[in-house]
Amino acid sequence: MDIAVTGASGFIGTRLSKYLHHRGYHVTAVVRCPEQAQRFHGSGINTHVCDLVNPTALEPLFKGVDAVFHLAALFNRPEMTWDDYYRVNVDGTMHVMQAAERSGVGRVVHCSTVGVATGSGSPPYSEQTPYSPAQWDKYETTKCEGEKATLDFHRESGLPVVVIRPAQVYGPGDKSKAKFYRMVKRGIIVNPGKTLKHLIYIDDLCAAFESALHNTLAIGEAFIIAGPKPTPLTDLVAITARELEVPPARIKLPAAPITWLCAGTEMVSRQLKMKPILFRRSMDFFTKSVHFDVTKAQTKLGFHSRVDVPTGVKKTVGWLKEHQLL
Repeated sequence: MDIAVTGASGFIGTRLSKYLHHRGYHVTAVVRCPEQAQRFHGSGINTHVCDLVNPTALEPLFKGVDAVFHLAALFNRPEMTWDDYYRVNVDGTMHVMQAAERSGVGRVVHCSTVGVATGSGSPPYSEQTPYSPAQWDKYETTKCEGEKATLDFHRESGLPVVVIRPAQVYGPGDKSKAKFYRMVKRGIIVNPGKTLKHLIYIDDLCAAFESALHNTLAIGEAFIIAGPKPTPLTDLVAITARELEVPPARIKLPAAPITWLCAGTEMVSRQLKMKPILFRRSMDFFTKSVHFDVTKAQTKLGFHSRVDVPTGVKKTVGWLKEHQLL
C-alpha cells in the first residue's frame, strides 16, 4: 500500500513512518520544511515538503495514495495564538480530509488525543465520555474541534475515517519528556501525590495505527489507545529511578506554586512572542490523574498493548543515554 503520513517529523510521526516502512508499506513522510526531511535521509522513505494550512497543496500529493495517517498538529506552543491553533488543528485537518476525498484516498486515520474528553464525569474515561477539553488548553480544545469535524466529514462525504486517541505516549525518540528523566536522575521531582498516568508505548501505538488501517469495523469510530491499566506516578518515578540506578527522589517540590509560575511564564512569553521554558500543560503530567477504559479498542479494533511500563522505561532510558540526553 502507498501511505502518506502528515506530521512525519514529530516523535510519533517519525516512529510511525519507519514502522510502516519496515512493515513493507510504501511511505511518503509529509513534513513542513526541508530541514525536517533530513531525518529520513537514507531510510528509503520518500519525503514531501508541504504546509497543510495551504488548501491546494495536498491534493496532488494524495493522488494514488491508498491511505493517509494525519498526525500533523500544533502542540506545546503556548506562545502561539488561538487563531494559530485553529488554523493548523482544525482548518488544516479539514484540508487533509477534503484533499483525501477528492483524491480518492481509501482511508484516513486521524490522530486525536484522549484530552478531548477528560473533563466530564469521573475516570475511567471512555469513548462514551462527552467531549470536554480543558477550555484554557489551546491544543486539547482545537484537537477536539478537529476530531468532531473529521467525523462529521466522514458522515457527510462517506470518506472512510478512523480516529485514534492516544494516551500518554512514551518511548525512544521522545525528547520532550527527557526533563522528567533528568529530574529523577537528579533526585528532584514535583510531588506526585496520588496522580495516575495511563501510558502507551510508542511501538504499541504504531501497531494500533496499523490495525485502524485494515479493520473494517473501525470506520467512523474513535478509539482510546492505552495500556491495560494506569500506573501511579509514584510507581513510574520509582521504576525510572531503578532504571537510572539512582536513589528515589529526595526533593519533592510542591505542585501549586510551580503551576502558578508556569502560568506567569506563559503570560510573559506571549508578550515576548517566544516559547516559554515552563508551561501549564507540562504540569498536567504531575497533577492530572487519568484512567481510561480500553475495552472498545480491545474488542472492536483487536488492539492489545504488548510492552509493559518497566520494559518501556528501560528502552526509553537506553535511548536517552545513547543520545546523551540525560
